[in-house]
Amino acid sequence: MNVHNFPNMSENIKRNIAEIKSIASYPNVLEPPHRKSFDRGVYLFQSITKSMIDIGNSIIIAHGYRTPLNTADVFISLAEHNVISPGVVPGMKKAAITLPKIKSQPDAELVTVMTSCIDYFSQCLGAYDTYFKKKATDDSGGT
Repeated sequence: MNVHNFPNMSENIKRNIAEIKSIASYPNVLEPPHRKSFDRGVYLFQSITKSMIDIGNSIIIAHGYRTPLNTADVFISLAEHNVISPGVVPGMKKAAITLPKIKSQPDAELVTVMTSCIDYFSQCLGAYDTYFKKKATDDSGGT
């Protein structure tokens, strides 16, 4: 991940977050006719979570930060270096921990997790935006 391809990825993630937020607002999202929307929401949740982990790992590697013990630890490592706020860590860890067991989670529980992670996704993405804007400024010599 670099400063040149982050803006496009960020825009895609923002659209996906907005779509999950919309899906989560449906009453009875697990019932027809919204069931297909729920399935789409699960897919978007997975996609966003993977992207956030990948972006975080790229920042960690670029700076030689402590190697994360697992995917959830990516966000702790980033918070240790003030890339993201420590307040974002619990929600991002929840998303990362849910990811590998998503198929075994009860649907109602997934709705709860997805809904609770939406704001954390936005906050983490905002921190990534700040990081890459600063990096772009630093790389251009401050001009």
